[in-house]
Amino acid sequence: MKNYAIVTGVSSGIGEYIAKEFMKNGIIVYGLDIIKPNYSGIHFFKCNISNEKNVMSTFHQISEETDHIDYLINVAGIFCYKKRDYIKNLEKKEWDKVINTNLTGTFLITKYAIPFLEKSNNGNIINLSSEQVQYPQVKSAPYVITKAAIEMFSKVLAMELLDNKIRVNTIALASVKTNFLKKYKKSQKVFDEMMEKTDHNMPYGIILPKDVYNLVNYLINNNKITGQTILIDSGITIK
Repeated sequence: MKNYAIVTGVSSGIGEYIAKEFMKNGIIVYGLDIIKPNYSGIHFFKCNISNEKNVMSTFHQISEETDHIDYLINVAGIFCYKKRDYIKNLEKKEWDKVINTNLTGTFLITKYAIPFLEKSNNGNIINLSSEQVQYPQVKSAPYVITKAAIEMFSKVLAMELLDNKIRVNTIALASVKTNFLKKYKKSQKVFDEMMEKTDHNMPYGIILPKDVYNLVNYLINNNKITGQTILIDSGITIK
């Protein structure tokens, strides 16, 4: 039986890397994003994951191609919408956009994927969190709160799906070398300097997308791990 995966946020960074590696290993990937990826081989669906009607329509289209999904990898998310700020100054629109994308989006994709995962012999859901859940930063409240919520969401979901043999885990990440934060910096030079400084400060160097994929690959092939949050931090949290 062919293996099928849904990966969100496939147009760049971690999502793109995971999707490509899955495809190299013969997994059929349904990629969801609001921007079309610039590589071939993926079954792409333009999808706003925070819009329930859009999500329902996407899964209806997927159902016309397969009746089961083996792996759901929820990568899509944003750090902030327009401007980071202290809670007392935070605009509700900023709050809503981050919450809706990161948390509600993860909920909706997962909700509609479960019936497909229930038909798999190796159902796996992997969500992404952040080391900021343990070591939060100021002016990051909406982002950090969504990641803390995702960790608990994953744990409760793992309990609910235990009898269905669907494993649910979370990977928490420190800084990863992607363009995730690029749009929040004033220039390419400022972004490059930040990446270089981060790489220098992390004891084992900045995390790469392949490091995340390696753990994803381990989790989907190990049927003894569920309901856990595993941190990849390159040693930064104990430095």
